[in-house]
Amino acid sequence: MCLWLIGSTLSYAQAPFVAAREHINLTNWVFHKGILHNAQKPSFDASAWEPVTVPHTYSMDAINGLGYYRGEAWYRTRVDLPVTMANQRIFIRFEAVGQQAQVYINGQFVGNHAGGYSAFCWDISRFVTVGQTNLVALKVSNEADFKIIPVNDKLFNLYGGIYRPVQLFSTPPLAISSTYYASSGVFVEPKDISAQAALLEVRTHVTTTLPTSECKLDYKVFDDKNTLVAQQTMQVNQLKGDSVLTTLIKLQKPVLWNGRNNPHLYRVVVAISNGTYNDEVSQSFGIRTFRVDAATGSYLNNSPYRLYGAAMHQEWQNTGPALTNEQHKQDMALVNEMGSTALRLSHYQHSDITYQLADEMGICVWAEIPFVHDYSGREGANAKQQLTELIIQNYNHPSIVLWGLWNEVRAYDNDNEPCVGLTKELNALAHQLDPQRLTTSASDREVVGNMENITDLQAWNKYFGWYYGQYGDLATWLDQGHQKHPTIAIGISEYGAGGNVNHQDISLLDKPFGQFFPEQDLTLCHEVSWKIIKDRPYVWSSFVWNMFNFSVGGWNRGGISNLNHKGLISYDRELKKDVFYFYKANWSTEPVLYITERRHAERSSPLTTVKVYTNLAAVTLWVNGKKISTQKLTSDIKIIEFKNVKLNTQQNTIKITA
Repeated sequence: MCLWLIGSTLSYAQAPFVAAREHINLTNWVFHKGILHNAQKPSFDASAWEPVTVPHTYSMDAINGLGYYRGEAWYRTRVDLPVTMANQRIFIRFEAVGQQAQVYINGQFVGNHAGGYSAFCWDISRFVTVGQTNLVALKVSNEADFKIIPVNDKLFNLYGGIYRPVQLFSTPPLAISSTYYASSGVFVEPKDISAQAALLEVRTHVTTTLPTSECKLDYKVFDDKNTLVAQQTMQVNQLKGDSVLTTLIKLQKPVLWNGRNNPHLYRVVVAISNGTYNDEVSQSFGIRTFRVDAATGSYLNNSPYRLYGAAMHQEWQNTGPALTNEQHKQDMALVNEMGSTALRLSHYQHSDITYQLADEMGICVWAEIPFVHDYSGREGANAKQQLTELIIQNYNHPSIVLWGLWNEVRAYDNDNEPCVGLTKELNALAHQLDPQRLTTSASDREVVGNMENITDLQAWNKYFGWYYGQYGDLATWLDQGHQKHPTIAIGISEYGAGGNVNHQDISLLDKPFGQFFPEQDLTLCHEVSWKIIKDRPYVWSSFVWNMFNFSVGGWNRGGISNLNHKGLISYDRELKKDVFYFYKANWSTEPVLYITERRHAERSSPLTTVKVYTNLAAVTLWVNGKKISTQKLTSDIKIIEFKNVKLNTQQNTIKITA
C-alpha cells in the first residue's frame, strides 16, 4: 500500500519521503546521562530514567555554564508496530544524533553512526516484531573525537542527544530505496538548460526483497501550480536486489529557479509498481545555473546576482539545537525579512526544513561540513562520509549553490600537511557526487597559501577592526588582493564584531576579549564594512557573522559568559540589534524606518545626533512633539543623520515620520 499525503512538506517534522509512507514519530523517550552497561537489553531496569521528548539535547549545561558535560548518555523508547506493517520492510531514520550513536533494537545491535549533523537510516525488519512492543535503545556521545569532524569544540558547542526527529516507517518489499545514505532515493539533475527546454536526468534507487520483479516506473513532473508538465514510463523486465534506474525527461520552456526574483519549484513524483506492490516518492527541485567571475562577481542564470546575507548556527537559548519546526521557520523568516539573497549554514549540515524553506524563499545557500579550525590527520574517512551524506541527502535543493569543504583549517608549514591532501580528496569527491555545483572554503589567512584556492571558489573570514587593524582596512585588503591576483575570485565568508545591547557607553569599549562590547561599535563595523563590500562588485559573496548570538562553552567575553555576541539578533530571538535594521534598509524592498541607538537612553550632552536607517525618500524628525526638519535620503547605505539636535534636561520623545 502507498500513502501519498498532498500538501506542504513543511507541516511535517520529518523528510517528505518519510511522511508520505506509513510511519510512527518516536517522540517520547526515557533518558540517562552517564555511562551504563547493558542498558540496551530489554531486561534492564530503566524505571528511574528521566522522561524526555525528542528533539532533545543533554548539553544545555554548556549554555548555562554548569560544567558542559561531554560524554555518554542513553535513550530508550518502546513502540508497538501495527499489523498494517506486516509483510512490509521496516526502517528507522534519525535526522541527526549528536555526535555519535549506537542503535539497538530489542537488545540487538543495529549499527553505529559517527557525525552529529547528518541523517542515517537502517532497515530493521529482522530486528522487530509486528503486532508486539519493540524496544529501541541508543547509546550516544558528544565527546570530541580526533577521528570525527569537528575534532574539538573551540568555535561552537558539540551538543549531544537526539536533537532532530526520529521516525520508524515501512515500505513494500518492492520500493524506492530509503537507505542510500538516508536520502529520498530520487535525484534530479537538470542538463542542457535553455529557454526552449531542459533535459532532466532522473536517477532512482530502487530495491526489492523479492526473488525477481518485473515492474514499471512512472514519472510525473508538476510545476509550482501543480500542473502536470511532463510524464514518462519506464518498463523494467527483471529487477533484483538494489539497482539505480536512470531516465531522461525533456521539459519544455522551463521556468528557472531565480533566487528571490522567482523561486520556482518543480516536483517530480516517481512511482514503482508490479501489480501487487506500489511505492511512491515526491521530490521538489529547481532548474538554474550559477557561476562566478573573478572580475564581476556572481551570476544566477547568467544574470548578475550578488550573494549577501549572514551565516547561521542551529541553536536557541532555551533549547540549544533541539529546535521545533516553528523555531526553524522563525529563523528563516528573519533571514528572509532582512532581504538576504544568500545564507551560509555554518559549520555543518542543518535540518532538512531549513533547506526546504531556502528553496521556497529563493535564498541561495552555502552548505558545508564541520571540517573546522583544527585537524588531527586521522579524520579523513569521516570527513568524506559527512560530505557524502551532505550532498546526497540535499542533492535536489536548488537553493544550495555551493558545497563548503572547510573553515579556517590552516596548513602553516607546507602543502604536504594532511589537511591539504584531504581537501584535494574532498574536492574530487564533491565533483564526483555532484558535477553541477561549485565547491568553496573559508580561509582566515592570505589570498594565496597552502590551503587556499584548492576548492573552485575561495572566501575569507576577515575581522578588520575587531581582532586586528581598523574597520576600513577591509577595503585595502580587498583591493590589493584583487589587483595582485585578478584571476582569483574573492568572497567574504565572515565579517563582524561583538555587540552587547546592554552596553551603550562606547568610551568603555574593551574589544576583542574584554567585558564591554558597546552596541554602537557593532553598528560602526557593519556600516563601514557593507559600504566597502557594496562598492566592489568583484566580491562574489559576503556573509555577516552571525545571524544570531550563539553559545560557545567556556567563553567569557562581552559581559555574558558562554556566548558569542556577534549576532544581529539576540540568542532568544526577542531583540533585533540596530544593525539588523541597517541591513534590512539596504537589502529589503519592504519600507524601513528605524531610529538607531534607542537603547542609549541616557545622554550627557544637550546636543545629540539622531541617526535613522531608512530606504524611504525623505524623513521628518520630531522632538517632544515639535517638528525639527525634513531630510532627503542621499546616502547609498541608507542612513539619514539629524545633527546638533537640542534635548531637554529631562525625558525627551523622539519621533520620525516618512
